[in-house]
Amino acid sequence: MHFKFSFGLIFTLLAAFYTSAQHLRHKGTLGIECVEASDSLLQTLKFPNTQGILVKSVVPNFTAAKLGIQVDDIIVAINEMDSLDLLDFKKLERELNEEEPIAITFIRGRRKTRVVGQVLQGRWESSFGEVAYGEVGYGRGFLRTIVHKPYGAARFPTVFYLQDYTCGSIDFSKDSLSPIKKMVDGWVKAGYAVVRVEKPGVGESEGTKDCARLNYLEELMAFQNALASLKKLPYIDSTQIFLFGHSLGGIAAPLLAAKAKFKPRGIMVYGAVVKPWFEHMLDVFRKRPVLYKEPLQSVEVNTRMITPLLYEWLVQGRNASDLFTDPDFEAILTSKENPLAYYKGTFFGRSSTFFSDLNRLNLVQTWAQAAVPTLAIYGEFDGQAISSESSQMIAQLINEVRPGKGTYKFLKGTDESLIKVQSFEESKQLRKSGKYIEHAPQNFNPEIVEMTVNWMKQQ
Repeated sequence: MHFKFSFGLIFTLLAAFYTSAQHLRHKGTLGIECVEASDSLLQTLKFPNTQGILVKSVVPNFTAAKLGIQVDDIIVAINEMDSLDLLDFKKLERELNEEEPIAITFIRGRRKTRVVGQVLQGRWESSFGEVAYGEVGYGRGFLRTIVHKPYGAARFPTVFYLQDYTCGSIDFSKDSLSPIKKMVDGWVKAGYAVVRVEKPGVGESEGTKDCARLNYLEELMAFQNALASLKKLPYIDSTQIFLFGHSLGGIAAPLLAAKAKFKPRGIMVYGAVVKPWFEHMLDVFRKRPVLYKEPLQSVEVNTRMITPLLYEWLVQGRNASDLFTDPDFEAILTSKENPLAYYKGTFFGRSSTFFSDLNRLNLVQTWAQAAVPTLAIYGEFDGQAISSESSQMIAQLINEVRPGKGTYKFLKGTDESLIKVQSFEESKQLRKSGKYIEHAPQNFNPEIVEMTVNWMKQQ
């Protein structure tokens, strides 16, 4: 009887979150690992002039397995898309939704077969507690929200996680060993609910502008909407909401706190930046290479070369089209080195206005206006934050307006991804060699959980 009552009560608590998610569908998956099928293999099978993907493994109970797809089958068409290459396949799989009809054409032996069925639901995140997939409105669309909470019917203190600048998904259903997922698990174990929201155009979010084309204020609105919705959730203690800003999320955190109708109990940031973005980008070119032991003369040449471009882009607000009218800027943006990761009007995967918006923010003033207890953490080998300067400044700013409420902490032997490394050079070599992906899951630094939990309990 007790078990049935608890389960029913938990379901009631989560019902508000689930029923609000009627607009968004959960992503589906084929449940296969594959590589591109070689031309020689297709010619051997008497299918020349055809492209396909070779199935290397099939996950039981997902779409492909239910449709009878086997290892070594070559998939050559899915729905209306035929002659598949690997990029086509990956793009198509990202667009699959559960319960949609699907047709797959594959080659087995020398015979081509077509099967039809429905796309099955993809993986959901696992947790040490419960996981609720929900949504929050954004313009005319909806953003996917993901909540992890401890078991039980209580109202829990909550961490609202703010991700960094990229347009990558924060759904770790396929990456349970992600350092961020491990941090989330640590918070749930300690008795906290954890809330995340996808950015517009990312993951299962629908009806929104593409993330890569957003300006910064449009992205900030997504976090504002999600934060405002937290008070509606019956299992969250709205008097104990903490914001955790990771890297660029550390800029969003004080902005949200300064504008929110209800103040968070506190803010935690890891690797945040407080100086104007133009100045930070100068550090990226002048100070960061020195951390990785690059020659000082070449560092100085590169910094002097790119400074005028940075100024016109970030301070003057010129977009990519304008910048290309300057031959020197065009040469930099089209160079093999591509120092600003320029691609089709974007820089580092974001719009030009995203970063010029950042540069206009007065973050010193914003932190003073936020005026809530704050923990600012710097990882010893954080190559994105570059130095502890900003984290120390944040703690000082809070102490100036609320004495004793600003705390700076140093996390030894840890990089920007919360991974344990021995030096900046080791982090660089791991990335350069392609071994970082293997290194990261086994080297998450759990001290970040202990440090943040201890601080939250003190508040």
